[in-house]
Amino acid sequence: MTIRRSSQMTRRAFLGMLGGSALGAVLPNLISSAENTPFRVPPTLMFHTKDRWKMPRILAWLRDEGYESVGYADVLSALEGKSALPEKPVTLTIDDIASNYIQPYFLAMADEVEKVGYRGVFGVVTRHSPTRNPKVWAQLRELVERGWELDTHTTHHSLLPPLSVADLREEIVESAQWIAEGTGRAPLTLIVPYGAVYKRGREFDPRIFEVAAEANLAFVVGIVGGRFIGAESSAPHYVGRVGIGTDHVQTAWWIEHFHRES
Repeated sequence: MTIRRSSQMTRRAFLGMLGGSALGAVLPNLISSAENTPFRVPPTLMFHTKDRWKMPRILAWLRDEGYESVGYADVLSALEGKSALPEKPVTLTIDDIASNYIQPYFLAMADEVEKVGYRGVFGVVTRHSPTRNPKVWAQLRELVERGWELDTHTTHHSLLPPLSVADLREEIVESAQWIAEGTGRAPLTLIVPYGAVYKRGREFDPRIFEVAAEANLAFVVGIVGGRFIGAESSAPHYVGRVGIGTDHVQTAWWIEHFHRES
């Protein structure tokens, strides 16, 4: 998906004033081997609306096995030594809820998660600003009041590595600002569309992390790796997650073996 070009110059001019000189100031040390990483990222599931039929059995398995849901705010607090995670934490993320229109399936999935006493994280695609679509933002704000964490899934759900720095700012910084303005709570996390954090092979695109730092985000969420956070890592920290399997049995196996991936 490509960036919309209309009205982009005005946004760029605004975003260019937001610390353009900060690029290069912060690049995390992305250590992901278990040897030097005392902090274990909680097993993290990546739901989409197509997975809604599998959700009840997955949630029932998690509850039966004693898992407790945590958000990225909980992970950050534990990483900073301010609190402890539960013995068996799990992070539930649901991607692609949007600020221009909320597909009813998303609200039904939120209800399903809450039935078992869990809360999760919505990755918001902020297509419309809070002033342009206040009704939808009121629904998003209600989710925050119910205990959900809303994080940026970018402005247009674009593939990030091919973009210019100006476009990255529009996708990340602007989106984070709109979430803060629209919900009253600043996001902590960039959930990267398609998990695309690499510029080639397994080499991270540093610009994504630098722009996420400009937006004061603590985490960049991909898919591959990111099972541990090294002692020398600095924000924004890279963390990974897994998708939903063919059924709850395969998904359960992926959760139980989350930290075996190198």
